[in-house]
Amino acid sequence: MADFLRDELGKVLDRYDEQRRAVIAREQKVRDEDAQFLAQFAELRRAVVRPAFETAAALLAERGHKVSIAEQEFSVVAVSIKNKTAISLHVVLSGARAPARDEQARTLSISTRHYNKTVAIDTGKPMEGVKGTYALEKLGRQLVEEELIKFIGGLVGA
Repeated sequence: MADFLRDELGKVLDRYDEQRRAVIAREQKVRDEDAQFLAQFAELRRAVVRPAFETAAALLAERGHKVSIAEQEFSVVAVSIKNKTAISLHVVLSGARAPARDEQARTLSISTRHYNKTVAIDTGKPMEGVKGTYALEKLGRQLVEEELIKFIGGLVGA
């Protein structure tokens, strides 16, 4: 009887251990993919987005406009709350007396969407569906520069 119990319970526990290993492997794969996505975005931000933002900021500052660039790193606030990774360009045109509620409309942000491994370009205007959301590999220098031109054009009314 003891051998039967040992054998059968051993089989049950072996199946459980196998299932747990599969769950742990899936969880590790997700963590690895998240880390890789964040590293790729960090490189894109460093090599493409930040230089484009800095060039635009310098051109705007030369013309008397106030510009700031801010970066936010990924963090987990709570189990289900994650702060996105982002870089933002905030512009206040010279002579502009926009109300405080208009702050978002003067900010261009490029940020991660961890849940689907995409990058969003937010120009402070309501987005329709997935408009403004791109796969990381689709976001390059040309797209960033085009979005900057459209954003600043929208601010100055061009």
